[in-house]
Amino acid sequence: MTEVQQRTSATRRIGAAIAGILPLVVVGVSWFAWRDILPAELASHWSGTGRPDDFMSTGATLTVALLLTGIPAVSGLVAAFFSGLRPAILRGTLGFAGMISGMGAATWLISAGLTLRAGSAEDAILGWWLAALVASFLFGAIPYFIAPKPKFTTTEFERRMPLGEQEAGAWSRTITSKTLLWLPAVLLVSMGAFFIPAFTEGDLSSAWIGSGAMLLSAILVALIAHMHVTVDWRGLRIVSTLGRIPLKRIRLDDIVSVEVAEIRPVEWGGWGYRVMPGRSAVVMGAGPGLIVTTTAHKQFAVTVGDPETAASLLLALRDRKHVGGSHPGASERSV
Repeated sequence: MTEVQQRTSATRRIGAAIAGILPLVVVGVSWFAWRDILPAELASHWSGTGRPDDFMSTGATLTVALLLTGIPAVSGLVAAFFSGLRPAILRGTLGFAGMISGMGAATWLISAGLTLRAGSAEDAILGWWLAALVASFLFGAIPYFIAPKPKFTTTEFERRMPLGEQEAGAWSRTITSKTLLWLPAVLLVSMGAFFIPAFTEGDLSSAWIGSGAMLLSAILVALIAHMHVTVDWRGLRIVSTLGRIPLKRIRLDDIVSVEVAEIRPVEWGGWGYRVMPGRSAVVMGAGPGLIVTTTAHKQFAVTVGDPETAASLLLALRDRKHVGGSHPGASERSV
């Protein structure tokens, strides 16, 4: 690593660590500003978007918030400066810590802020602040993206599959995540357990919002739990086997290079369909896969068995297309 790269990495570590401390600072500053006007008790739990159904002393609520923001802040500092973690693992650690601290700060701000606005804990209406509370975990994306970017060890693939003049070639594999296959069922069961009581009690607003979000999550997970990967004259395609919904396509004309690599979920943002600045991936677990770089200077990775065959066919088809070769009418050989 050059001196410039080292300075950049150090700067990004400092920035990510500072970002991780912000929720703790927000909790401390807000308490200092409100300490003389906060009541002895705060609203602490809502079953819907209406009035609270549980309360907690201000001191206890503050203590919980300080723990939920302070422990992740210290963990992030240790990870950033003293752990020697690889960039990919460091990013994941800081991102997870940011998720916890973001939710901790949001819980405190909503409990204290709504109680102050209402004038009493009993009258603190949650309303659409529920969405802010649910979205607060997204704070983890800030330290995640500030942290140093991981360096990938890949080998650009050069071998081309030999094809006859009238052969187009086709390759396909099915990729599945057993964990993601079970997750929609878990979400649906949880949805019933959480929101059927709300429907029966007539609290329709919160029930519709919560159950709709969980149902949408279950559908999205089901779409990416079982997919079909193909390479043919159309390029690289990823299609969900549920409803044959296309999820990704990279045309042959858009391919600059193809690499074969060991794909690690921690380096690509986790499991499932991941989207990051300049990169996206379909990751079903750690293992072999393809990395395609496009003419738009973006990368797409997919974990799949036998990536060497897929890469060699993809490059052969791309090269032939560039010289006016294969087309849909050519005879197709499956590989």
